[in-house]
This record gives sequence, structure tokens and C-alpha cells, in this order.
Amino acid sequence: MSTTADGTAGATVLRMIDPNEPRPRAVYLRRRLLAVGGSAVAVVVLIWIIGGLLGTDEGIPVVGAGARPTSSSAPPTIEFGTPGTSSTAPSSQTSSELPSATPTSTAPAAPPTVPPTTTTPPPDPNLPCPDAAVVVTAEMEPTAVRVGQRPLLRLVVTNGGPVPCTRDIGRAQRELVITSPDGATRLWSSNDCTPAKGEQRQVLAPGERQAFDVRWAGRTSAKGCPVKRSAVAPGDYLVTGRLGELAGKPVPFTIKP
Repeated sequence: MSTTADGTAGATVLRMIDPNEPRPRAVYLRRRLLAVGGSAVAVVVLIWIIGGLLGTDEGIPVVGAGARPTSSSAPPTIEFGTPGTSSTAPSSQTSSELPSATPTSTAPAAPPTVPPTTTTPPPDPNLPCPDAAVVVTAEMEPTAVRVGQRPLLRLVVTNGGPVPCTRDIGRAQRELVITSPDGATRLWSSNDCTPAKGEQRQVLAPGERQAFDVRWAGRTSAKGCPVKRSAVAPGDYLVTGRLGELAGKPVPFTIKP
């Protein structure tokens, strides 16, 4: 008995001391459950630590098809007085720390300087017409007559200048003269038998035409209007208009038998 007891006790002691002795199955199951539970707790603790460091995901929109990610904590943009420029304040600044735009006062722009306009006064129509602006012409209706007919002669005075002016076109200044074809022989004058007196100052507008008609009897004349006058023979002749010292271009005409 003692031996057996001693032998059993010795065997028990040896079993507790020898780590390589096989253990019951329940011991292994408990160890595995403890290992799995410890791993799960470690994972939960790790997730909690990471979540605390990164913060919550509230307010972060889900980025899907066609959606663009936006940030709810975008830093405010402060506009200053200069157009087209902007500055971004740091996200850590509060509204009281943001720089405020100082209003600037600009002086009113000076009105544009308008150069003084110089207006040329209109020409005085009472100024005399220069000879270069006066056009004198003679006309005859018809230009071919027979002996004994009384053709109509016309003296025309025209202002050929660009401005109105005044010219004496009185009877003393006007004259129609008929000469030979070469102009050497004077045959008739409208002033020979009609008193050439009187002044008529007329304002002539640019291009204005003044006409004076005379009926010619077809006979000769001379200064002082002599009584003896003869009919002008058939042939070619010239009629010329005059206004004072100005003479127009001679106009040819014909007298037929």
C-alpha cells in the first residue's frame, strides 16, 4: 500500500513537473478560446485608437457617379479693394482674426478737356464780289437770223464764287457789243442810244444768275447815237457781254440774206 501510494504520488509529481506530458482536450479548447478572445479585443482597441486619431466621418459626402468631392471646411476667401485679386485666410484663423478690407477713397475723375471749337463766322454778303468770282456771258436767240429780223440778246451775270457777295449790276455797268468776226470792227452797242446810267448793288448768292434782255433791231450804231444808221449786211458776227471792265467770251451768230 505505501509502496503503491508512494509510487502513485511520485507519478503525480512527475506528471505536474513534466511539461511534455499530454494534457486533457478541454485544456487546449480553453487556451484557443482565450487566444481568439484576446485577438478580438485587441482589434477593437486598435480601431478605437485609429478612430480617435482620425476623427469621425460625419459630414463627409459620399462620392458617387457624377459627384464631385467637396470639403465642408474650405477656408474662407477674403476680397480686398483691388479688383481681380483675392487672398485665402488660414483655416485656423477665427473671424475676428481675419484682416478687414480698408475702404479707399478715390478722387473724382476730372472731366475730359474739350478743346475749344473755333467757328468761322459766315462771310459778309455785303463785301464786294471779286472779278474772279463774277462770270459774264452773252446769249442770242436764235443764233441765225435773216436781214430785218429783231433777235433777242441777253446779258447774264453769275456769281461763280463759293460765298455770297455784292456786285453793282446797274445799267451803267452792263453792255452788249456786236463786232466783226475778228473783233476789230465795232458795229453796235446797247449803250450807244440808251442812257447808261444808274447803280444797282445786288447781293449774289453762290451760283445765282442775273439776266438782262435787249432786243436788237439789226442796224448799226455809234457812240452818241447818230441819226444815220444802216442795216447790218448778211454774214458772220460776234456778240460779247460786258459788266464794267469784265468781258465774257464772244458768242458767234449768223445773219442770212
